[in-house]
Amino acid sequence: MAIKHILVPLYGTKFDVSVLRTALQATVSLEAKLIGLFVRPDPREALPYLGEGASGQLIEDIMSSSRAGADLAYEQARKVLSEEASIMSLPLVDDMTVRPSCALTEEIGRADYVVEQASQLTDLVVFGQRSKTDDAIGGEELASALLMARRPVLLAPLETSPTFATNITIGWDGSQEASHAVAAAMPFLKQARHITILSIEKEGGEEQAQTGLTNYLAAHGCIAEHRHIAASGRPIGEALLDESTALLSDLLVVGGYSHSRLRELIMGGVTRHIRGHTSIPVLMAH
Repeated sequence: MAIKHILVPLYGTKFDVSVLRTALQATVSLEAKLIGLFVRPDPREALPYLGEGASGQLIEDIMSSSRAGADLAYEQARKVLSEEASIMSLPLVDDMTVRPSCALTEEIGRADYVVEQASQLTDLVVFGQRSKTDDAIGGEELASALLMARRPVLLAPLETSPTFATNITIGWDGSQEASHAVAAAMPFLKQARHITILSIEKEGGEEQAQTGLTNYLAAHGCIAEHRHIAASGRPIGEALLDESTALLSDLLVVGGYSHSRLRELIMGGVTRHIRGHTSIPVLMAH
């Protein structure tokens, strides 16, 4: 599947910069259309929590404050998108046939629901991080795009890589989610200079067969090398990031939420670790 429509939820914070820089790298690489999405909260959703005794003036003050805050955040998102697009010499234009280019759209509602709906008609959704130890910004929105809309997600690190998708590592465990991620990443894989299929083996585990994946990639003109690495006591997510960094990868491709999201939240997991600790772009699919 070609990637020609890239959705980027924007929040009007300083963290929009890093996510836009990675998203713009992908946009230029694939000659795509980047759509910045700003979700304006509906202040009426907070009214039930005020109780029956809330005065009309209090309600009006809360709604006015909410609108003013959203106005400021929207203007900041628009400013950052305009500046970052200009650096990449990309125009801001609503015409969807002009590519590569950017546009900004605004919706009102609950962020996770709005992003889920918008994600259903896009090829890739890009999210960022607060810091290397924090979870991804828009965690609920990310889960909605990945699990509900079933769209591939690109996670942008806090520090933008100088290159993008030239040296790709595929984290391969033979799962359905991993195969979906490989298929979603094919436009990037076709342009890559080097591809590594990386399997992390737990102690006593069997090596993951890679022949089928190698043949699939070869059918698309992609030649990959294989690496089997022992986990050596590390969690799988940590091992994947360690090895990808050692390989100087500028994109990691992995399946997202191979276990239930509840289990990941309670016990931790590959997806959760990668979201909180990656220093390179990561493409996930479920």
